[in-house]
Amino acid sequence: MPIQAMEIKEIKTQGFERVVHGYHEESNFSAYIAIHTLNNGPAFGGIRYFNYKDNQRPYLDVQKLAEAMTEKCMVAGIKLSGGKTVVQKSYHKDIGAFGVDEKRVYPYLGELINYLNGDYYGGLDVGFNFDMLQQLRRYTDFTTTYSDPDIGSSCTAFGVYNAMKAGVKYKLDKDSLDGLKIAIKGIGKVGYQLANYVLEDGATLIVADKDSAKIDYIKQLQEKFPFKIELADHNEIHKKEVDVYSPCAMGNDIRITRISDMKCKIICGAANNQLDIIDPTIAKRQLIDHKILYVPDTIANAGGVFRSAGTILKSRNEQESFKMITTIYDRTLSILDMASEHRISPADVCTEIGQAIKGKQNRFKQQLDGLTGVKAGNNTYKI
Repeated sequence: MPIQAMEIKEIKTQGFERVVHGYHEESNFSAYIAIHTLNNGPAFGGIRYFNYKDNQRPYLDVQKLAEAMTEKCMVAGIKLSGGKTVVQKSYHKDIGAFGVDEKRVYPYLGELINYLNGDYYGGLDVGFNFDMLQQLRRYTDFTTTYSDPDIGSSCTAFGVYNAMKAGVKYKLDKDSLDGLKIAIKGIGKVGYQLANYVLEDGATLIVADKDSAKIDYIKQLQEKFPFKIELADHNEIHKKEVDVYSPCAMGNDIRITRISDMKCKIICGAANNQLDIIDPTIAKRQLIDHKILYVPDTIANAGGVFRSAGTILKSRNEQESFKMITTIYDRTLSILDMASEHRISPADVCTEIGQAIKGKQNRFKQQLDGLTGVKAGNNTYKI
């Protein structure tokens, strides 16, 4: 009996260059790839492998994530456009949810990516790790590559660390994190490496993760930094009185129902789409009213994109990209200054910079040559 072919469907989606859906009924494979725009070069974005509660959410999620990637590339000054893939761990049918046959994910996802013929490059994201990417690369060349399993998360964490230092300089007029108390929610690969950076800079930590197994990662850090790390409940950590709150798990963490309980001075983390997904405008206003400085995730977690841009565009090696990540410090300070001058949220500054690629107004152009003494390279530009 012949193997059933995967169905690939183009979905016309307002505001997007392309959205495609790949579906294979027998294996319960279902994946979406969204390309927000191609005006800034080929699209890049991670592959999210997630257990969605229904079949509508992945389609909505892939759009939000791809659009955020465009903003991230624009704010960081990187010549890539925004894209994203989401793969459903389960496909919902009338009689229930059916798990995908995981060994079929790689050939079908490779076929879906190849269908876009180089307009989109994939990378790591929630649920899709280095080993899975290596298997995927048997079926497609259109992904970024990594020299080791941890380099992507290390670059992301280093970017968050630089953005955090900029936020601290701006809000507290301190040149380091020494003596500060920082709460990190989510101790995955990025959160764990961020914890190392802030501890080595002299901060004390409060950490939480809903996955109790990940808390085991902290034990070796507690041995290295005795009396510097406190454990907290995943649902309560945002209430802790700290200098910096760092959401490093899933998005939608800064909800309007939580902001009144927050006792931090600064928010700066690695999670994508952190602001309330129902009403981000109210969330931004509440943060301003509560005098909480919000460092937008589209600049804070751009470190991994610097590395991937260098790889995809073959313009610099990973070590050179790592140096480029330090420019996030100056870019963050610039964004915070512009937000203050215009009396708006820093998130609105980043949004306007990102939307400029679609021909919309951008008041926030500036010259940032020689950022932090690092040569820009030929796949970055000035915002």
